[in-house]
Amino acid sequence: MKRFIVLMAFLAGMASAYGQPRPAPTPVVPSPQVLASKIVEVTVFTDRALVTRRAELELAAGERTLVFSDLPAYIDPASVQVSGKGSFMLRDVRVAARQLVRDVSEQANRLQDRKWALEETLVEKNDRIREAEAERAFVSDIAKKITAASDQEAAPILEPDKWMKMVDFYRARLAAIDADIRTSRKDIVNIQAELSKVGRELQDLGSQGAKSVNEVEASFDVTTAGRVEVNLSYIVFGSSWRPDYSLRASSSTARVSLHYQALVRQNTGEDWSDVSLRLSTAKPQVGGSMPVLSPWILDLYRAEPRYAERRKADEEMLAKPSAAPMGGAVKEKDAREDMAYAQATPDAGATAVSFALAGKAAVASDNKDRKLTIVVLDLPAKYSYAAVPKLAPYAFFKATITNASDYPFLAGTSHVFVDGGYVADASIDRVPPGGEFDADLGIDEGIAVERVLKKKFDETAGIISKKSKTTYQYEITVKNGKATPVTIKVSDQLPMPANEAIVVKTLAPQYSKDTETLKKGDFETFTWTLVLAPKEETRLPLSFSVEYPKGTPITGLE
Repeated sequence: MKRFIVLMAFLAGMASAYGQPRPAPTPVVPSPQVLASKIVEVTVFTDRALVTRRAELELAAGERTLVFSDLPAYIDPASVQVSGKGSFMLRDVRVAARQLVRDVSEQANRLQDRKWALEETLVEKNDRIREAEAERAFVSDIAKKITAASDQEAAPILEPDKWMKMVDFYRARLAAIDADIRTSRKDIVNIQAELSKVGRELQDLGSQGAKSVNEVEASFDVTTAGRVEVNLSYIVFGSSWRPDYSLRASSSTARVSLHYQALVRQNTGEDWSDVSLRLSTAKPQVGGSMPVLSPWILDLYRAEPRYAERRKADEEMLAKPSAAPMGGAVKEKDAREDMAYAQATPDAGATAVSFALAGKAAVASDNKDRKLTIVVLDLPAKYSYAAVPKLAPYAFFKATITNASDYPFLAGTSHVFVDGGYVADASIDRVPPGGEFDADLGIDEGIAVERVLKKKFDETAGIISKKSKTTYQYEITVKNGKATPVTIKVSDQLPMPANEAIVVKTLAPQYSKDTETLKKGDFETFTWTLVLAPKEETRLPLSFSVEYPKGTPITGLE
């Protein structure tokens, strides 16, 4: 009977199990997979960079979460973009910051041992210098004693040949001691430099023990298993670039070679190795919205009312009905909202130029400049000379260069070379394609320029005259000592009176209107354009008179 009851219970349980549906199994979601990604492309702006990372891997079908780890701390989370190639669909992207703790004890111990060894060597070198200086003093004392003894005795202690050998011994010994001291001091300088380097490395290592990094998690629905390519792009701060030019001119040709280069530096926290580098002239920090002009209001000045009057006016205003003030407040609010709306309009006309550098580039995250070549251009130039003999007795070699390329030139420093020799550093302003710019190429000693005061005399008209007059006669000499003809512009000026009682009269050059050879500019400035044959010399007169009240000193005259 007992066995029958147990059997019936077993059959009832089996019937109950088959009669009800089983619960659905819980789906197994794979854990996030950390990607081994590589930086493949970087676009550098003036104050930031757009970095693109790439990872290639095999993915099984289903829901997958991929993680880009150890990203720089100073990325812009709003700029993160994920794209790729493969049979998958992006569901969502999350950016999270975390603290990365690294075990740097082994490196720190190695650097600390190096520091102790250098400090011990430094003590030994200082001891060696003290010993050498003591030895030098000892040898000098012996020489003094021998010399003093020989001076007191009637006959020298040593024979002449022995005496000379002793002198040679002292001289050689002192020379060896001095050389030992110099070598030890040089070693000390090198050891101190190495100690400073090790100290900086220890300090940097301490800051790297714990640092903030970012992670990007991207969730995908993979429809078909296979190999995929996943790209991650983000804006990171801590990078910049600026143009740098090398201008190489030849005085025998009418062309110049312009080496258009870029100085790129970055301290983003990750090295850029073997990447496609692009330089952009865009300025994201300026923004894309054009500023809006506010009303420019003019009004009559009203003195600030006294306290009692101001209080009375405030009381009268508060006693009035509130409708008018409320209406005014609403109107002012509407005006502010219109202004803000106008400022939000993007400037669709703004453009930028980017330079894609040839080949691959490498820029370490060390905040040091890397010089990269953008392009080398052969440009047409017109050479000329200019001189201001009043200020400098030199002829300055100049070039007017046409940007006959598709590259815009940004403002930057230029290093000028003429005929293979370095001249000076100058600057280049912003030049669009097809534009022109002037380049100073230094002075040319083959052209002599001189300005001399030939005559100066004072005169007074009549015994009772109340006016004095001083006449100045200058002569400017320009000589072309070169074997080729040159064109040179020479500039000088006349004084300008700041008081109506002073009258300046031009005597030379004779001027009525601008010509090809003589032009008059602002501030009483004359410019002569001379074409001089080889070895030709010319003289330019510059004279004027200054009339002023008698007995009154004049400031500004030479």
